[in-house]
Amino acid sequence: MSTAASQSDLAVAAGESRVSRRRPGAGKAVREPRYAKLRESLVKDIASGKYQVGSLLPPEFQLAETYGVSRHTVREATRKLADIGLISRRPGIGTVVCAQHDPQPYVAGLGTVKDLFDYTNATRLEVLNRRAVKANKALAGLLGCTVGESWVELMAFRHAIGQNLPISYTRVYLRPEFEGIEKQLRGNHISIYAMLERHFHQRIEAVRQEIEAALMPADAARLLGVSARSAALAMRRAYLDPSGRVLGVSDNLYPADRFRLVTHWNRDDTQFG
Repeated sequence: MSTAASQSDLAVAAGESRVSRRRPGAGKAVREPRYAKLRESLVKDIASGKYQVGSLLPPEFQLAETYGVSRHTVREATRKLADIGLISRRPGIGTVVCAQHDPQPYVAGLGTVKDLFDYTNATRLEVLNRRAVKANKALAGLLGCTVGESWVELMAFRHAIGQNLPISYTRVYLRPEFEGIEKQLRGNHISIYAMLERHFHQRIEAVRQEIEAALMPADAARLLGVSARSAALAMRRAYLDPSGRVLGVSDNLYPADRFRLVTHWNRDDTQFG
């Protein structure tokens, strides 16, 4: 063995010995990840108006140059901003600034049918796409119809009126005779329930609602700008006429931090002996 090699090995061994004698927790403090620092910088710049609500955030490579970090760091930081709803990644468009400050979740009280209709009137749909579908076994189970029935499917965002950030990704299913509703879903429109009654003379006799915890599917997550398989609330509503026929269904996926459901009941002493 050469003298140079021996000295090198001894130096390594000495270094290992010094490391092994360190007390737990001694040494340098844990540094904040670069993406976390960049996230805070972007939050401040959005709050200050450097990046305006409704505008596109600069592309990844430009942010990397501006803030002196890697594109991987930019990717992680913007993912965190998307998870809290400050920005939203829109395929084919870019990354849109949705809010100037951390948005608070939309709170809905849905204890009665009136609460439900008030909620649908306080939100609006932004239609992204539409298609004609025939119900297979899975869709028939979702809609409560027979296999082979024809429906019009609308893919949409749901927004609180006056807000740019979508609170849900929503699929609306309508019977073909009601497809004209799509053209009326512009601006701060009335609810689909009201359109069915006012324009198509349908009476909504009952609403069936199902709520369950879910993981955000990858396609909806991409559109909402959140992480795939992140926590979500799935809420499905079916509107029925007096004969029990389903007229329309809305299938909503809410990111966990953008929606909160509140239910309030009053005691009815007639129910107690």
